[in-house]
Amino acid sequence: MTHHKLTPDVPGEIGDDTELDRSVHPPRVLHLAYVIDNWLGDDLLEAYPAFMVTDHLRGLLEGSGLSGYEIRQADVTIEEEARDTLPMIGRTEFPEFLWLHVTGKPGHDDFGLTAKGDLVVSDRALEVLRQGHIDRCDIDEYDQSTGA
Repeated sequence: MTHHKLTPDVPGEIGDDTELDRSVHPPRVLHLAYVIDNWLGDDLLEAYPAFMVTDHLRGLLEGSGLSGYEIRQADVTIEEEARDTLPMIGRTEFPEFLWLHVTGKPGHDDFGLTAKGDLVVSDRALEVLRQGHIDRCDIDEYDQSTGA
């Protein structure tokens, strides 16, 4: 089975209320606050060391039987400048954004994180993600032997 390293769009950053366990690397997110300031429509988002999905993508993932992730709630703040981009992408409102908490091992589970915190997904997971909008996500083949 082939795995892929994904680099999703970064439309914001983790917020001040995010709680991190910095005793491990990458830091483990205990509570996620996410601030969006420039969303351009993708369903998969990143703000190191966390990943987010829209409610649409959550729905696709939930019935997929994929391993290595949990969907959790996050505190999401949408800045005014992000609201200004909605008409440019043909939207009138924002979807619900949820935390994609990755729990799996890269190259083994459908979702995993490398030692550097990169997102790695299986072919099956990528197929599901592509049913959403991930146009701004860079997709590279994952080399399990080097972890890159």
